[in-house]
Amino acid sequence: MSQSAMSPLEVTRQVARAFATHLARGAFADAHALLTTTLAGQLSPSDLEREYAAMLAYLEDATADHVEVITMLEEWPGAQPDDLGWAYVAVAGEDWSEGVSVVVCREGDPRIRAVEWGRP
Repeated sequence: MSQSAMSPLEVTRQVARAFATHLARGAFADAHALLTTTLAGQLSPSDLEREYAAMLAYLEDATADHVEVITMLEEWPGAQPDDLGWAYVAVAGEDWSEGVSVVVCREGDPRIRAVEWGRP
């Protein structure tokens, strides 16, 4: 199914999961490619790597073996007209769980315009 045939929340799920999966695999350039032009100008792939590492710094083994979209919203305070959705994505290992929250918007292709690191 093409993204144009998907609902806004399905697109949000797909983009949010791809972003978190790239982070968990250490593919920070691929994660960076999913950011809006503005956010990509503020966060380099190295910045994403540093933020991800800081989120997991308390762990002895930060190997992630599970990525799952837990919660999504189509409406929330602060939503902008081009926003498709907000998602919280869990990134987990054998005995730990963290996550990232993202806002997915339309910028040509769907892109991430905001990221929050860690559990709420």
